[in-house]
Amino acid sequence: MIEERPKQILMIAPSLLGESLALQLTSHDNNLEIILDKKDINGLPKLILFCLEEVELSNSIKLEILKLKERWDQSPILIVIPKCIKLSSADLMTFGSEGIIQDPTVELLRDTINILLGGGRVFKINNETNYNADSIPNSYGFGYWLLTSGLSQINKDLHMIDHVIGKKSINTFYLFILLGRRRELLIAKRLIIWLWGPLEVLIESPIKDTRNKSMNLISKYSTDITIKNNSINELWNVIYKRVKDRLQDDLINSTDELAALYSLNKSKRRNLLQTLLQEFSIIINKFDSKNNREKGIEEILQSITPELRTNTLRNCIDSYDRLQKNGVEVSISEFLVHNADFGIFDDELPSIALIIDPILNNKPILIDEEYLSIEDPRSIIQLETYILNWIFRTAEILSGEIISSCSEWPELRKYFLNKDLVSTRELERKRNHINTNNQLQSLFKKPVRLYESKRLYYTVKNSKIEKIIILETRDDELKKLDWTQRQIAFIVELRDALAPQVQAIIQYLGDLIVLILTKVVGRSIGLIGRGIAQGMGKNLSKG
Repeated sequence: MIEERPKQILMIAPSLLGESLALQLTSHDNNLEIILDKKDINGLPKLILFCLEEVELSNSIKLEILKLKERWDQSPILIVIPKCIKLSSADLMTFGSEGIIQDPTVELLRDTINILLGGGRVFKINNETNYNADSIPNSYGFGYWLLTSGLSQINKDLHMIDHVIGKKSINTFYLFILLGRRRELLIAKRLIIWLWGPLEVLIESPIKDTRNKSMNLISKYSTDITIKNNSINELWNVIYKRVKDRLQDDLINSTDELAALYSLNKSKRRNLLQTLLQEFSIIINKFDSKNNREKGIEEILQSITPELRTNTLRNCIDSYDRLQKNGVEVSISEFLVHNADFGIFDDELPSIALIIDPILNNKPILIDEEYLSIEDPRSIIQLETYILNWIFRTAEILSGEIISSCSEWPELRKYFLNKDLVSTRELERKRNHINTNNQLQSLFKKPVRLYESKRLYYTVKNSKIEKIIILETRDDELKKLDWTQRQIAFIVELRDALAPQVQAIIQYLGDLIVLILTKVVGRSIGLIGRGIAQGMGKNLSKG
């Protein structure tokens, strides 16, 4: 039997930190071999572990990662960053590594290494950017206080120096002085870490309560993406779980829209959103077969929307729920299905193929003028935004149909709607408000957005539904507008064309008025005043 050779991992880290971390990783896993010096690498490393003491200058880190990729292009890179950083999660995900993990425990770091060795990706990042020295627990003692307070002051000075260096107007002599000062601060920072415990910056302290530790592992990271492999099922499971987590809470509507959806009571609203996600997952599973993919996505999508909406209304309500209608028990779900119009089209809803095609065919996604692979965390977040937008817009359409059924069948109001909409007057007022808002959107706001190449998306942030605007070309949709909508776009275009001329005319008139007031009126008043003063002077002298 051939003995398995340990997997070589190249660790790039400060010497003392690297030695301490390497000892803890290999003490529980004999299958790992940590290499601390690039010269000792024999062949291709299985993984590159890049431990950073500070994350301040992103360009220098990107350059270092690019050099590592050029030398070992087949080796995944895992970046380990400290708890306190000055970059957002969006900036960190542009580094181009296969994994980024912030402030991990040794166990979590070991699990992350195994996932990356198996071809997966892990991104566990928080948006903490400031360090609060007042929150240091007393149990850490004087050494920890010296470590954190010293690092806090040094990081503050480094941030100020980097800000000054970033200005192009600085002269060369002053630049050399600042670079020298920055080098001294970095040396002082390494000395403090060496004296007072380097692992405190990177690894959880064993003194911490284990109960708090387990809680941190669950809700610690604001960006938590773990992809164990690049299969279609794994990618969809990751996206599905992230979207499902966003829909778990009682979401607050901060959009001033989605009036129909928020006319439903909490339980029905939550069931509707979660059922839409489940039905969408069923669609993905149907497409994930060779026969369906050979037919082409667009061909199948033409008939899939009415079926999806029908199944959603059926499945978001218990099939056994019945109410009396004209003395006869009627199934609520069947009544809604037969009474609803499933052909309503939302002009602001992008094609569902934008979501399905990249997932099924492993196609790259265009984000910020760059094509990114489907495994990139930014692609995952983008697809999550697309799916959330699709769910909210489809839920708004179905909610409108439910409200129409409630108007026709009054007994449904207590079952579906908020308490304030049980009254016929309040319900009809809400319906008129929704219809008026839809007409305003279609007649005025939609042409302007098309002309400005903008699309409105709904997403979830911090348990709130928020609106975001994404720029995308919409010229084809602009050409399909009817005559009235085109006039709105024409008025906007006319305003843009006349604005510079009107501004020039106003400025010219303003300059002319100033000229008249100062040169003509002002001088005339001055002459009159001088004459009066001279006349009074003569009279006084005679007296």
